[in-house]
Amino acid sequence: MHFTSSLAAVAAVSGLALAQSPPISNYNADQIANGDAWRDVKNIADGRMRDNVNGRNAACNYDNAQVRKEFTKMSNEDRKSFTDAVQCLHHTPYQRMRDDQKAQYPGVFTRYDEYVATHINYTTQIHMTADFLAWHRFFTHSFEQDLKNLCGYTGVMPYWDWAASAGNIQNAEIFNGNEFSMGGNGEYIANRPDTYLYAMNINLKAGTGGGCVQSGPFSDFVTNLGPVSSPFENVKGHFDHNRRCLTRDFNNDISNQFNTYQQVTELVLNMIYIEDFQELMQGYGNHNNAMGVHGGGHWMGGGPSQLEDFHSSPNDPIFFLHHAMIDQIWTVWQNIDIWGRQNIISGTSTLANDPPSDPMQLSDKIPFGFVADDQTFGDIMDTFAGPYCYRYE
Repeated sequence: MHFTSSLAAVAAVSGLALAQSPPISNYNADQIANGDAWRDVKNIADGRMRDNVNGRNAACNYDNAQVRKEFTKMSNEDRKSFTDAVQCLHHTPYQRMRDDQKAQYPGVFTRYDEYVATHINYTTQIHMTADFLAWHRFFTHSFEQDLKNLCGYTGVMPYWDWAASAGNIQNAEIFNGNEFSMGGNGEYIANRPDTYLYAMNINLKAGTGGGCVQSGPFSDFVTNLGPVSSPFENVKGHFDHNRRCLTRDFNNDISNQFNTYQQVTELVLNMIYIEDFQELMQGYGNHNNAMGVHGGGHWMGGGPSQLEDFHSSPNDPIFFLHHAMIDQIWTVWQNIDIWGRQNIISGTSTLANDPPSDPMQLSDKIPFGFVADDQTFGDIMDTFAGPYCYRYE
């Protein structure tokens, strides 16, 4: 069953002639595989975005919005400014947790840890839910604002285009390990066994690393929380202190299966209803896809790694660039049919509706724990309204 809000339904009727998604049959197999189709779809969505927002006569418009770029399209100076700010936040004392809460959250020491703890705390309320996309949109935005307000960052939140290096992640420019990268792969550890991921019925082969990150800005990065729900060894208490190095094990089998341009293009063009779109993106529902581009982006980190843990994945700074990519995909999907999709939601507030809960509404308050005050759902849907004023290149 497919749902639309009354406002979206009215808007969809008035904008129907302008809002048709291009059929995927417009593109041949090579164009879909090499990203040409995805780039064309982005351009179509961008044009519709421009027409929509510039017709609002609002303070935020297409021309003055901040523009998020792919990390490797940034200058070396901007890349280093970003990773320096992440390191700064990682060493900034916690800001919103009260001292009398420290016993409950023994693994929280820094402002960065507050993001990880918040994600741990709300994991089952922000995945496979109606607010998955909006929650992570605001979570990533808040991280960007802290980089600016607490650490002097003057740039914009970048994203990671993982599809560009699917099948060869360890050699991608973003992970080349120099001072202008997001750090390298983990140290290679040979002769590791496969790991069966029971919930997804996937046999995870050992990746291309497996140990501590040895090079780049995060070679000395230490995390304090998790893992909580990894198939490998976990902490006993969700917020126990567990000091460990940043670990990566880039997995090309996962990226080839779940995070190619074909996966992205089919997701955006073939899933016309929000419930189908968010289900396929996350790898649940009736879509014969165990991870989706969201889960694949996490499991590309391999295992064990910080990025693969369902609860504590923000421990790896690449989490935020991955979710900026997820946000870009949602933004394109919204703007392909901006009149019908801007405020469309579907689902409840519990993981795959287990336990059952009421359908969420745009008037609902969404909690952000140690990150920020609660937000009204409808206020965090539009990248040109509420707390936001940004678009993607």
